[in-house]
Amino acid sequence: MTRAPSVSPPLHRCCRLAMALSAAVLLSACSILPSQTPMDTYVLPAPVTQKTPASAGANTGLALRMTRPLVDGAIAGRRIVVMPQAGRISVYQGAVWSEPPAQLLRNRLIDAFQADGRLSSISTDEGVMPHADYLLATQLRAFHSAYENGHPHAVIRLDAQIIRASNNRIVASHSFQTQQSASGKSVPEVVQALGKASDRLSQDVVDWTILQIRTP
Repeated sequence: MTRAPSVSPPLHRCCRLAMALSAAVLLSACSILPSQTPMDTYVLPAPVTQKTPASAGANTGLALRMTRPLVDGAIAGRRIVVMPQAGRISVYQGAVWSEPPAQLLRNRLIDAFQADGRLSSISTDEGVMPHADYLLATQLRAFHSAYENGHPHAVIRLDAQIIRASNNRIVASHSFQTQQSASGKSVPEVVQALGKASDRLSQDVVDWTILQIRTP
């Protein structure tokens, strides 16, 4: 008895079947991949000038260079950090800074020195570096919101050193800290509080720096 030859399915039918299976696998893979949470980007609110050059005092004729701030830990990145309770660090979901906090605060310090007007020039250690009589070295220790009695407040801590550029000698050092209660618990309200705290701390740094470099 002669066995009938086996008949293979047409090639185009096999191709369609393979494509259908591939598409099903891809759709299944896409469905299990975690979707990315959209991020809102925040900047510090515009600084509030506390002094005008006329009221601040005479120009010292001195030039200051601000070095790149040191920073580590949770505030080294762009996430907005919150301490919901003592000893616990978290971040606000779906929210990031436009730049790392150390850069935001250095920009705020530069704005404060320029608005104050008692130094002849302010520069950084990036790009072309003009002459400087003194260096201002900083380390950011805290830049976050913290809850106390169920209400958030902004916390900023900054260590600063003034260094004479001619001999690299430390002229003065100081630790600054400021807090500002937030008007509410939302991220925009916390950002506003951090902006006000940055203004206050920046003016404290400016006044202290001018006092130190004016002292013989």
